[in-house]
Parts: sequence; C-alpha cells; structure tokens
Amino acid sequence: MVLHCQTLSEQQTAFSFLIMITYTQLAIMCQSTALTATSKESKPSILKIYNNHVAKLKSPPSERTFYRWHSIGCKCIALAASGSLYILVLVVGLEIRKQICTCGGQVFVELGLMLRWPETSLTPDLVTTHIIPSIAWIRSGMPLSLQNIFCTSFLELVGVEATLDCTDLSITDQFFGAFKQNDYSLPGRDMGAWISCTSAITQPMLIVSREVKVSDGVCPAIDRLLPAIPWTPHVSVIQTSFDRKHSDNLCFPAETNRMQNIIWTEHERRKAEAGYDVQDLDDLCSKLANLYIDGCCKVDSDYIRIPMNALQNGELDLRNSDDSLMVFVCSSLPDRIRKNLTSTLLAYFDGKDVLVERELDEDFQDQDLDECDADFSLDMVVENVLKCPFQCLHFSLWNRYVTKGDGAPAQVHPHNMAREAVGRTNSTQRLPYPSRDILKHWCLYNNLLVSFEELFQWIEQVVSEFSQIKECLPNEYEVLVELCQDLPGGETSSVSPFLSLVINLNVSTIAHHDKFDKDLCLVLPLGEFSGGALAMFEQGLVVELRSGDFAIFRSAETTHFNL
Repeated sequence: MVLHCQTLSEQQTAFSFLIMITYTQLAIMCQSTALTATSKESKPSILKIYNNHVAKLKSPPSERTFYRWHSIGCKCIALAASGSLYILVLVVGLEIRKQICTCGGQVFVELGLMLRWPETSLTPDLVTTHIIPSIAWIRSGMPLSLQNIFCTSFLELVGVEATLDCTDLSITDQFFGAFKQNDYSLPGRDMGAWISCTSAITQPMLIVSREVKVSDGVCPAIDRLLPAIPWTPHVSVIQTSFDRKHSDNLCFPAETNRMQNIIWTEHERRKAEAGYDVQDLDDLCSKLANLYIDGCCKVDSDYIRIPMNALQNGELDLRNSDDSLMVFVCSSLPDRIRKNLTSTLLAYFDGKDVLVERELDEDFQDQDLDECDADFSLDMVVENVLKCPFQCLHFSLWNRYVTKGDGAPAQVHPHNMAREAVGRTNSTQRLPYPSRDILKHWCLYNNLLVSFEELFQWIEQVVSEFSQIKECLPNEYEVLVELCQDLPGGETSSVSPFLSLVINLNVSTIAHHDKFDKDLCLVLPLGEFSGGALAMFEQGLVVELRSGDFAIFRSAETTHFNL
C-alpha cells in the first residue's frame, strides 16, 4: 500500500507538471498565431483565435475556460522566465500549482525581479540560500530536454532549436523571455547568484518528446469546468428617436455642488416614483413613440417605468436614433442561479446584516420638496444622506493615477527609475494594476469569484451572443474584450468583458455620470427589496430590476441614480 501511494504521488506530480507544460504550449501557440499574422489588421486577438479555431471544435470549452487556460499558460511562462523551467517542477513538487495559478496583479513581476536579481528584493537570503539551491538540485538530478514540444513558428522567431535544453539558463531565458506579456521585460539575470545552475550535467538527459495537445483532454480533466447553460434569446427590439449626441443630452443636468445635487436628485426621485408603469411591450412602444421631441425628452414629461413582468421573462433592447444601444435589460437568469445569489453574498460577511432597508426620515417623507423652505429641505436631505452612506467595494483592474513614461531613458529598466522631486516612486502604478480593495479584501474577492463564477459565465455568454445576434455591440464588445485580454502577464478579468466588479451595499446614489467607465456598464441588483430601480434622466426611463436581473447602459454619458 505504501508503494502504491508513492507511485500515485509520483504520477500526480508528473501529471501536474504536464498540465503546466500544456497550458504553456497553448499560450505560446496563441502568441505565435498573432506574431505570424501578415498584417496588423489580420492580427488575431485571443477572442478571434477562439472564434476561428476553438469554437469550431466538436465539444469546445467555453470562452471563459479558454481564456483561463491561456492566462495560466502566461503565468507558467512568467515563472519559467524568472527561475528557469525547473521552478515549475518545484511548484508541482510543493503542491502549490493551483495557488500559484490563481495569483494575479504584480505577483509575477515582483517574483521575476526577486529571482533574477535577488539583491534587489527584501529577502535576498531566501532566494540565494533556499530557492536557487533547490532549483540547482532538481536540475542536476533531472536534466530535462523538451523535444518538439513547442510550435515551430515560435521557436524560429525566437531563434532556438526545436530541442530545448532546460539545463541551459541562457537558452531558456532567451526562449521564455521572448514571450510578450504586455509588461516590462525582466532585467538581466545576476549570474553570480545563479552560478550553481550553470555547472556541467553528469546525469543522462531526460527527453520529453510527446506532443501534448489540448484536444487530448488533459486540460478539461484537471480544470474545474461549469456546464454551459443554454440561453435562448427572446429579445424585443424597440427603436426610439432619442438622440444621444444632442447637445441637451450631453450636458450634466444636475448641480455639481454635492449638497445641491442631493436636493436635485430627491426631486427627480419623486418624479420617477410617480411615473407611468407600462403594462406590456406594446404599451411601452406607444409611450416611447411620444416621449421624445427633436431627440430629447419632453419637458416636464412623466418618467416611463418598465417593470420586469412586462418583458415576460425575456430581454429588452432599446435603441437610440442612430441605432446604438440605449439600454439592454435581461430578466431571464435561470432560477437555479438566481435563487442563491443573495444568501451566498451575505455568507461572506459572516452572517452580518449588511443589507438594510433605507428610508428617509418619517417627518421628511411627506414633505413636498417644491413647497418646502429651501434651507429646511437641504438640511433634511443632506442630513439623511450623510447619516447613512452606502458602502462600496471596488474590485477593479485599472490604469488610473499612473506614472507617465514620457522622456524616460531607454537604457534604464523602468523598475530602476525614480520620479524627480517626489519622496517615493510607486513602480506598481505604471501598468494596469489591481485596486486597493482587491489587495485589502483578497479573501473576500476570491470567494466571490468562485461562488459567482456560474453567474459571471452566464452573463458573459448572454452579452457575447447578444452582440452577435443583433449587431448592436460589435465594436463596444470587441473593444472591452480586447482590453480584458491586453492585461499584463496574460491576466484575465473574472467578470469579462468588464474589468471591474463593484459591490455597492445599501446603495442610494445621487445623480451622476461614471466618467471612468469604458462605453458600457452592467448593473445587477441582489437582495430582498422593493424600490431601488435604476433611473435614467435624459431618456426619461425607470428600469425596475429584480434581484438577479441586469441592465447594460452607457453610464459615462447617462445621468443616472437609483430610487
């Protein structure tokens, strides 16, 4: 039995290493396809590679799964470029492959700097007395040679032979270092620290020559896959005469002063709550036909409220006068996903009652803002809003507040540069990086991604198919996907095609534009609630989303708030 356990353990280690090599193959093959494109216009993105090649397979993986495989392959390459291919052997030997593959952000950049040039790290002894000697020991006892493992076109571009001698640091650095990671190249290796990994090999070479293919079933067998949930579109398309580019629709109508904005928003909330509830889609078409004059909402017109029962568990696609998207509403989330969303979210807050009902002060509820004394109204509303601010968690991958590289010397590595006339240079804010909330609430963030993965996958499927069945989002969707796939180190967004997951607890927003949103925003409420509908001022609409329904709209140019 002991021998049997030992055999299985060795096979598990070998299989885990094979998995990392397979993902590496996939990432290199994708990049080779892009690099060998004949022109910039024909250069395929990961999305195009999926659509042109993977989606045509008999039983293709989902887009989301394919992107994850590619991302893991990029991470394996980053590891190999940092500490040679043998660091992958070390990872599987320590049984930390899955933990490593879920890391993101600046982890692999910092790891590369630490391994290649140990003296620049905070723990140089850890690298020089533990990690490098361990790699040297593995190298001497298991000299690997990868024969015909990686695609020929990439090998030729890099200028190495088809047989990759993994014991030669210069060759593996040249090969894995040539892989484009949408990040700064790693600095040169401190060969003095790595001298133990350059000694002559006395053991016979272990040649790995089997061509591992994704179609062999290796990747699907080891990755946690979710069955695709079929989405049968029942999209009702309604064309409107709303002109999103009209000058009256481009200016922010609310007050820029926060305190006055609160008053303006409360006034509009009252109007929105008193709006007209449409009965069905025909009723909605009739009301929209008379709502706009010269591309703008009629002055003093009633808001049109759209309850979800009017959609009959389908989808609604409202179009602007130029046939661009006004808002897409989806109410067909499968019940088996919808029913556990709220309880799952609350479970990660240790059962605390983080979702509470928000109401205005009872003495103020019956007041008419138009008839009240202005000072009295301002005091009451501001006091109420400031007394109960909603909590917001920004789980985002963004490129804000970045250090510009204008005028930087080409011969100095970016990580060795410092800004002039400042006390500290933040080297992590030069390329897209994870927000502070991701780093501060890493456990919560990962738990949410795991628990809501089925929801995110379903939304991604709906958005992708919606952009294809009605050519309404081809440009916006492809741009968003490209942004998700151009992150450093092959990192992917778990909420693709978006880059941010923002959780607003007990949200009650004042009128605003989300100027940092790229083209589109998706809103999905969770909880047991009444009210809280999404109001869109310029369009004169109120979308009464239920828990699990979602709406996509142009948040950067639409004045919106919730009831």
